[in-house]
Amino acid sequence: MAATAVLSRFASEIRIGDISAAAVAATKRHILDCTGVALAATAEPAGRIVLDVTREQGGAPQARVLGTNLRTGTVSAAWANGALAHLLDFDDTGFSHPTACILPAALAMAERAGVTGGDLVAAVCVGLEVFERLSLSGRQYEPELRRRGFHPTSLYGCSAAAAAAGNLVGLNAAQMGVAIGLAAANAGGLTQHFGTWGKGIHAGNAARAGVTSVLLAAKDYVADPAGIEGEYGFFAAFHGAGNYTLGKVEVGLGQHWAIVDPGLTVKRYPCCGGNLRALDAAQALLAENDIRIDDVARLEVDVHPDLLCIVRFHTPTDGFRGKFSLDYVLAAMLLDRRVDLNSFTDGYCNAPRMRQALEKVQVNAHPEWPADDTSRRRSPVTIRMRDGRTFTRTVDKVRGSPGNPMTREELLDKYRGCASRVLTGDRLERSIAALEALDRLPAATELMDALTL
Repeated sequence: MAATAVLSRFASEIRIGDISAAAVAATKRHILDCTGVALAATAEPAGRIVLDVTREQGGAPQARVLGTNLRTGTVSAAWANGALAHLLDFDDTGFSHPTACILPAALAMAERAGVTGGDLVAAVCVGLEVFERLSLSGRQYEPELRRRGFHPTSLYGCSAAAAAAGNLVGLNAAQMGVAIGLAAANAGGLTQHFGTWGKGIHAGNAARAGVTSVLLAAKDYVADPAGIEGEYGFFAAFHGAGNYTLGKVEVGLGQHWAIVDPGLTVKRYPCCGGNLRALDAAQALLAENDIRIDDVARLEVDVHPDLLCIVRFHTPTDGFRGKFSLDYVLAAMLLDRRVDLNSFTDGYCNAPRMRQALEKVQVNAHPEWPADDTSRRRSPVTIRMRDGRTFTRTVDKVRGSPGNPMTREELLDKYRGCASRVLTGDRLERSIAALEALDRLPAATELMDALTL
């Protein structure tokens, strides 16, 4: 199947009027969420390094970096905003982490192209669709891909970012095919970097690959037209022959929108998505039964071994690494009944109270569970009290997921908590107004005016 051509025609033709109202609304929610998370990252030590490197590279002032007064080249802005968006692992999740790759590429190109806010929303929606179609084609084989060390975010994110950026500058189908294929040639990202600042760069690299490929294609650069499906193309290289189903690319394309179904999850906690079900279960048990840590003998969580390939660190001594530690985040929940950005500092991690809380948490792997998606995601939590009582909870649909979505107020509370690290007072509220009205803004640059200093 000519998957590159199918995706290229779709990505070059779709405009805001072709997209369902539900998909437009969902895309705007995820733009708002991703933007807030990126703003929060600018206040982090790692975020400041990203900004320093971007500033040192210089470049014509074509695009802006979120939460700063920094103007730089289109490619550099896409990279910086992408790295910031994924750095804290607080960006949305579902079919991996698409928005952190796609939105930064679209923002950078929107400033260059002088498009409307509606154009920007449509481009992001297109990118999300391309990401999902690529991911869906190889999804049943993704556990093996991860075990070999590849991070799907930065594999599919490159071509998805190209689709979004190319849509904004009006690439024709042939040019879009070049951009999508060239971007795929930049795909990479290693799960070895999970639990470190290195993971955030994966999304930045994807956004950069997408923008660079579009800039080349717009000048009629030539590349192989089968970059996705070719004998030596993207899927053959990463998944291997027989480990993907490209027919899924075109079924319902342009009528069924992935951002609506299956949708993405907005995270309540700034850590790996593999922790979310257990955290929701633990938080519910603590609140409903008024449980205090001193009265807890042990908190147990049961998981499939495949989950521990992702949340693989135990009793970490580095706070940031705690984002990928199931026992760490549950210990933090036991301590404070919440897990937030302050839960992952080195000081918090190594405080005596945290080390003591970690001793109460037990992670039980169940190799006898079937190797299916339901078992891989299941993580029931049991709290055993010192007085002999036992409480158990299993969460199927985490808060913030399509099946259990956040309210507008909850989403805005998260945004304000993140963005207020950089934007305050009227500027903060102005940014919310611009994000919520994005599809009606006559110029996408008005959004960046509200999100920069």
